[in-house]
Amino acid sequence: MNKLICLLAILTLSACVNLTANVQSFSEIPTPYANKKVAVLGYPKEINESLEWKSYKPALESQFHKQGFIISNENDADYIAFVTYGISDGKTTTQVGSVPQYGSTGGGTTYHSGSVSTMSGGYGSYSGSSYSMPTYGVIGSSNYSYNTTEYKRTLAINLVDKSTNKKVYEGKAISTGSCGLIGEVIDEIAEALFQKFPTGSGKVTITEGKADC
Repeated sequence: MNKLICLLAILTLSACVNLTANVQSFSEIPTPYANKKVAVLGYPKEINESLEWKSYKPALESQFHKQGFIISNENDADYIAFVTYGISDGKTTTQVGSVPQYGSTGGGTTYHSGSVSTMSGGYGSYSGSSYSMPTYGVIGSSNYSYNTTEYKRTLAINLVDKSTNKKVYEGKAISTGSCGLIGEVIDEIAEALFQKFPTGSGKVTITEGKADC
């Protein structure tokens, strides 16, 4: 039974294969912005030399490219995209589930015995057995408890017009899920943010891609 409970708890935790993010974005980007050059930088600037940021950067550049921007270096760019990201400490809660118990609900071999008497005062006993196909089903349930830990993952982008040093776009995506490694889900969070680019807000669910780890 303990193994069954553990298995059901694992299946429950891994059942959600989608990533959902709450997105908020605002824009004053002059249109059309297709073919404008953008340089994608991490913020604060110290993270630009980290291997972690260098592994995330291509996903952000890919999303800008899908919007029609040309990826450029900082010197030649029309816009600078400053990207920040982070993850909270996990929040653990206890959940309660129920496991159905299966067993025989009828059928099988039935034994009969008893006594009989006749009108004339005679007396006798009898015994015997009969058989019918057994049936099975849910005969009850048992409860179990398990812990789940959720993390809040945040991705934010500020887009600055290099010629005026004015911020023309700001967007943020916040996702809560079981994965405590932002690198495992940052591609999906970035995709969610850019599905609302440049002025949309609301909940976005990414259904194509890996599960929340």
